[in-house]
Amino acid sequence: MQTGVKPRNLSGTVRRPNFFIVGAPKCGTTSLWTYLRKHPEIFMSAEKELYFFSRDLARAHDNPPLAGVYLEHFASARDEKKIGEATPNYLRSEAAPGAIKAFSPEAQIIIMLRNPVDVMHSLHADALDVREPIDDFEAALAADAKRTDRRLVGYRQFTDYVGQVKRYFDVFGRERVHVIVFDDLKTNFALVYRDTLRFLDVDPDFRPGFAIQSANEHVRSKRLQRFLVYPPAALRLMGRLVVPPRLRPRVKRMLVKSVRTTKPRAPMDPALRRRLQAEFEPKIEQLSELLGRDLSGWCSR
Repeated sequence: MQTGVKPRNLSGTVRRPNFFIVGAPKCGTTSLWTYLRKHPEIFMSAEKELYFFSRDLARAHDNPPLAGVYLEHFASARDEKKIGEATPNYLRSEAAPGAIKAFSPEAQIIIMLRNPVDVMHSLHADALDVREPIDDFEAALAADAKRTDRRLVGYRQFTDYVGQVKRYFDVFGRERVHVIVFDDLKTNFALVYRDTLRFLDVDPDFRPGFAIQSANEHVRSKRLQRFLVYPPAALRLMGRLVVPPRLRPRVKRMLVKSVRTTKPRAPMDPALRRRLQAEFEPKIEQLSELLGRDLSGWCSR
């Protein structure tokens, strides 16, 4: 395969990633990606969310990277023991597990999960910036269940964990899949980090300084945010001519982040939370059985 990538590692070949972080939105993938990058035996792509293996979820205006462009993200890797990237969307993608396996047969997978009710609530806050026109969370859930076009946010599709996790277990085997629950990450990040290093078979005693990497964000201007996320065709063409392919995700994220600020999120209506917990209870019971872990606390009412 012609990639156009100049090898920079000592062996003279371009390294392919051999582990992947996937997961639900707002479940700690950014923090884990950040701190794994600091480990001397690990090389993580400088860019997060590369979307190379989730082409089945790409929207019409999206342009998933070519193989050569994708591998450029790992061209600076040398002799690190583990090479990784983090794209949460791979968990939701039906195509990603098989595509990753074909690309990197010995890959390890880190799956990160969070209470689905909290994930949907956080996802709604993010979607308000660009795709979700309904401010009320309950009304947005009801409307989204009827959407079939590009306005679909997919709140419940993001949280269909049983099928998503099972796909990775089936493709890679349980021994090559490490599941992290967000509750544990909040309670003891250092312990989760050490367990993850053991799973990756690198020095488990390395300790970076830990700090929160992702806070709740609020957009300053929805109109400007939509313009940056969905630019006109002429502007996208200009961007392709001016910005190198490997830098385009970084430039886009920088522009989008420039119109955001942090803002506390209003709590969910307790009655709505109880209804959603009841809705998800059967699926959480199935997930508990699949993982061999009691997650009934997610359904506490």
